[in-house]
Amino acid sequence: MELKAVLFDLDGVLVDSESISREASDTVLARHGIFLEDEERTLVFGRRTIDNYRRHVERRGLDLDPQKLVEEKVEYYNKLIKGRLKPLPGVLDLLGALDDAGLMKAVVSSSPLDRVNASLEEVGLLLEFEVILSGDCCVKGKPDPEPFLLAAERLGVKPSECVVIEDAEAGVLASKAAGISVVAIKSPNTHSQDLSSADRIVKSLTEVDLELLRSL
Repeated sequence: MELKAVLFDLDGVLVDSESISREASDTVLARHGIFLEDEERTLVFGRRTIDNYRRHVERRGLDLDPQKLVEEKVEYYNKLIKGRLKPLPGVLDLLGALDDAGLMKAVVSSSPLDRVNASLEEVGLLLEFEVILSGDCCVKGKPDPEPFLLAAERLGVKPSECVVIEDAEAGVLASKAAGISVVAIKSPNTHSQDLSSADRIVKSLTEVDLELLRSL
């Protein structure tokens, strides 16, 4: 099948946001007496913020509104990224190559839309994608395949005509469940994620080119 589109996760794939996101989340949760254990940090990776915060609140039996916590985190994160957020190595070169080849591009993130847009705008990439999907856009988040299936639908292509680039186990599982080939980025920020079901594992986007993507 001819490759027509590439679907990117945001955090840890396009932008170096993991440490900033963790700082924002830890600060906001601490304000409400929530301190995450190591096991919980592994579970949150690649999943929707609202789903994670619901789990944190329910696990502790707290009378808190998870959605308000999400909004508080996004507001703080959007302040923290000013002057700090950068595209990851290889991003600009790969996006340019995809444009030259006439391939479509989408962002499929588990983060809230305001956070996704703020991140892309901060690094000058907000207008680079035909479709931007956030955790707000779907009924079910990763590892459910819905986000990737919706992205393909909005691009007007078949799932089999796409390739996903992810760095989280939840995203890899979601892409495979959607019937989409996936390249996984195994970086220091992957928090011991099991990426073994990916079609290809690389250390960064500097290892990804059109030949690799079309070979999947």
